[in-house]
Amino acid sequence: MSTAAGPPTERATGQPAAPPAAGRERNTGEMVMSLLLAALGVYLLVDAGAIAVPGSSNTVGPRFFPYAVGGLTVATGTALAIRTLRGDRGPSDDSEDVDLDAPTDWRAVAVIAVAFLAHAVLINVIGWPLAAALMFAAVAWALGAVGVVRPFLIGLTAACIVWIVFVKALNVALPGGVVLEYLTSWF
Repeated sequence: MSTAAGPPTERATGQPAAPPAAGRERNTGEMVMSLLLAALGVYLLVDAGAIAVPGSSNTVGPRFFPYAVGGLTVATGTALAIRTLRGDRGPSDDSEDVDLDAPTDWRAVAVIAVAFLAHAVLINVIGWPLAAALMFAAVAWALGAVGVVRPFLIGLTAACIVWIVFVKALNVALPGGVVLEYLTSWF
């Protein structure tokens, strides 16, 4: 029921009343994410153009899937940016414990971005498993984990298992670092 003191808080169905369209605020974090997604798609499209195509290729060539993924990424980023500009927000799940009106935690975003960049730089220096474990620990800490030792050990265990499966079972080249290469050289 609505009173003269304020706007209605519930509809007749018992659902909370939607805020007026003019009062919707644009979320900077959502806009940055959608623009980064669109930029990633543009990068994929530009990079796909550099893939060498054999002269005898008369079927789907090696550029098809990178172009498809890049195009879909640009389209998704653009659609998300348009919806963010319109003030649209996705519905929250009943079990979701997220405050949609809370501001973006830019410190956490910065820590996660630095962790990903450090991972990319450290892969060839210290090996993929150790670089992935460091990134896992940093991201867990940025998202609220207490301490970094436990997340580091969990990340290291998972990264070593993934590395062994990819390198030893699937023959995918991932740098393991000197210690891991030595320890797994017997199988």
